[in-house]
Amino acid sequence: MSHSLLTTDDKQAPHTVQYAHSTLPMSFYVKWLWAIGLLILLGFIPSYVLQFSSLTEAHHSHASVSFLWIAGMLVQATLIHYQRYTHHRIFGYLSICVLLTFILSTLSLYANIFQAQFNTSIIFRLVLSLDLVLFPAFILFMYKAILRTDSPHVHAHWILLAAIMLLPPGLGRLIHGLFFFPFDAPMRLFYEPTVVLTGLFIYSIGRSQNWHFKSTKACLVLFIAAVIFSYGVAYGF
Repeated sequence: MSHSLLTTDDKQAPHTVQYAHSTLPMSFYVKWLWAIGLLILLGFIPSYVLQFSSLTEAHHSHASVSFLWIAGMLVQATLIHYQRYTHHRIFGYLSICVLLTFILSTLSLYANIFQAQFNTSIIFRLVLSLDLVLFPAFILFMYKAILRTDSPHVHAHWILLAAIMLLPPGLGRLIHGLFFFPFDAPMRLFYEPTVVLTGLFIYSIGRSQNWHFKSTKACLVLFIAAVIFSYGVAYGF
């Protein structure tokens, strides 16, 4: 990668390249993407299977395209790990089509769920209002990632920030399924562990980067603001 391509955000910073390479190899991003992807899948797949018969066609379509997106992200990370850059680039063009379908499917399903479930309970208001902030952030970060394909590390950085914006729904389902559902604990209780762990993940990424990227700081601030916003919406502050 050219020394002129690695940036702190959008400004060029060639003097940081050696430091970034020595502390953040591409394997850092690959491991984080695999961890996030698996957490999302482990949360969604059991939930989807258990509710399969009661779900609508819209849910099934969304589940299929969501699985394709997460699986595609893991395939792309694996291709980078094995330095299959040509395959990664070709698969990337296909991934854009999946990405657009995933975004449209999510927005459509979110609109339907919002109308049907927003006023049913506090936990739904918390989750839906959090997604109202995080999903647009996912779209923005993916847009930034697509713009920065000239720099593998910066591209991977934006992909990682985008991926973690999708973590709370899957992580919440995983926490609920493992710790709350088996003991018949109230569904409401999984929200705080979910947002705390997600915040800690973002903080851990930032520390690993030595807070080199302003965008990671902004991502953490945005996430905290989204959590506060969700409480405001849920409890009518």
